[in-house]
Amino acid sequence: MANEILVAADDAGMVRGAMRGLGAQRSEAPDGIDEYVHRYVLPDTGDDPPVVPQVVGQLRAQGNSPRVGLNHVFAANAIPISGQPKLHGGTATDPVPAPQPEIGGVATDSRVVRVAVIDTGLDPAALTLPVFYQHQRHGRHEPDAVYENPAVRRIGLMGGHGTAAAGIIARYARRAHLTSIQVLNVHGICDEWTLAAGILRARDAGAEIISMSLGGTYVGDEEPLALKAVLDDLPAGTVVVAAAGNVDAATPNFYPASRPGVVSVAAIDTTDPAGTEVPAPFSNTGDWITACAPGVRVHAPYVFGTWNYGANPIDFTGAVAWSGTSFATPFVAAQIAANTTLKETCAEAADRLFGGLTRSFPGYGRYVAAPPGFILQ
Repeated sequence: MANEILVAADDAGMVRGAMRGLGAQRSEAPDGIDEYVHRYVLPDTGDDPPVVPQVVGQLRAQGNSPRVGLNHVFAANAIPISGQPKLHGGTATDPVPAPQPEIGGVATDSRVVRVAVIDTGLDPAALTLPVFYQHQRHGRHEPDAVYENPAVRRIGLMGGHGTAAAGIIARYARRAHLTSIQVLNVHGICDEWTLAAGILRARDAGAEIISMSLGGTYVGDEEPLALKAVLDDLPAGTVVVAAAGNVDAATPNFYPASRPGVVSVAAIDTTDPAGTEVPAPFSNTGDWITACAPGVRVHAPYVFGTWNYGANPIDFTGAVAWSGTSFATPFVAAQIAANTTLKETCAEAADRLFGGLTRSFPGYGRYVAAPPGFILQ
């Protein structure tokens, strides 16, 4: 984020004088994030703006090495600013309208698990769809803005992204207690400070599994400051599941998926009529990836309205076929929730689930197969 600097709360006193000299203003803090990290905004100096990475380097070089960082941008499936290609319905294709998906979960002996989806939120209108309406356990759903123009129901580029992700969990983890946290706007973008605050809201909602179909690369060798602080402070046993990204690259710092301990999820293409299963052409790869699941033409509940980003407007009536590691991710989160027994933490259930998988794709992790109906053929 232009002209923005993050400072660890405990180290703020070390740089206060320098910040005052730069004319930086401290931002109002949401949701307890101020206990971890402060955000400062440098003044706009017109034709000669400060080079923020250099300013960060200078501040870090002060005595006692204060923890200072950039305010990185994170994004959903399709935001060019972070290198993510458009993957609506298939590689570089438009979204595909679909019929309503059937309820996909089966009865298990799992316990009730609190799952938080951190994304664009959940469209309140979607709660009338069968996948959500017949799901009995709901927490607080922060609303998905959905529309660029509500008057004509023109769907934003990533409007409904969080609705689809939450719908996949509701469909395949029927005993999950589901909460939606809104951090991404309808274009699918948020900053690190906002994302970190959203993670705190998920924690405060009691989330045992946090699913994030978003990510981005970061500058330098150090983890993003605000995210590291809040992820380090999650309760023991919390499982964080994150999308591995969609740029067909082996980037080692796609965050938060590349963070040690995070369940990072790549995508597999299972749409070949002959039954061949191969890594999706868009999916990131690397030895840091934990698992993979089908991620091409995933059949999910969606929103109502018109999507205008393709060659022609496309009308949607509450369901979609959508592609990306964004949609493999909540399925893996759902499988962890659906396999967590009464005597287990979700982390223990995840270890047991992945330890029992017999198939893997080198560079894409262990394969979590999906049942018929998960993708739209």
